[in-house]
Amino acid sequence: MQRDTMQNKALKFFLLFSILLGTAIFARASELTVAIAYDAPPYVMDHAKRGLEVDIITQSLPGYSIKFSQMGWGQIQDAIEKGLANAETNVDEHDDKGRHYYSNIYIGFVNHAISRKSENMKINGVNDLVGHHVIAWEGAHQDLGPEFERLFSPGAAGSKNYIEIPNSQEQVSEFWKKKNSIAIIDESIFAYFSSKEGHSMEDVDTHKVFLPVSKFRMAFKDEKTRNDFNDGLTRLCSTGKYAALLKKYGVPEKANICQ
Repeated sequence: MQRDTMQNKALKFFLLFSILLGTAIFARASELTVAIAYDAPPYVMDHAKRGLEVDIITQSLPGYSIKFSQMGWGQIQDAIEKGLANAETNVDEHDDKGRHYYSNIYIGFVNHAISRKSENMKINGVNDLVGHHVIAWEGAHQDLGPEFERLFSPGAAGSKNYIEIPNSQEQVSEFWKKKNSIAIIDESIFAYFSSKEGHSMEDVDTHKVFLPVSKFRMAFKDEKTRNDFNDGLTRLCSTGKYAALLKKYGVPEKANICQ
């Protein structure tokens, strides 16, 4: 009888150990390090603890323990390959087609051409940007439509005075330092960093130049996580939660990728 009791205790211990071990393995498998840009409100805020982009990712992957690793736009594209992360934000499939597992489009940025009001620039189309000191994000010449790419790719007509900067805050700082500058940027991001430098949106003109909404995917190291993300993103769209997040962070409905 005593022997049977000891065997039962041993069996229970073995079962409990197996469950705990399985739980630990599952927890490790659900951990995800995501390469994301430096703070650029309202998309990434408080060292990637909140913001529209942060919320979209975390709410699309509720079963994962997510750690965000912040870096410049140019560094994000190599984060998986360098072992810095197992997911990357703000990528386009043309960047490294076939190397990773790409999600559906998950976020869009509404871009504007912004200049100093005191300089009274007449900008009515993409062609009018040529000759000015144009400042955009890294890779923007591939993200802003065929006409922009034709004019601002390396060696093209507008490339002489055109620069791409991997950090949104530095992009805005460059705009305010250099006269005759035009920033190509999401207006909410521009307003936030301009305010930090003591500038008001009343000091600038936002030109009615047609610039497409820049839409980005995520890249994942493994297929299952990519599929889980796509499923979660679909749920955000179908339940109206995606639209609610846009409203929460004051981002225009034009950026809604669910439509």
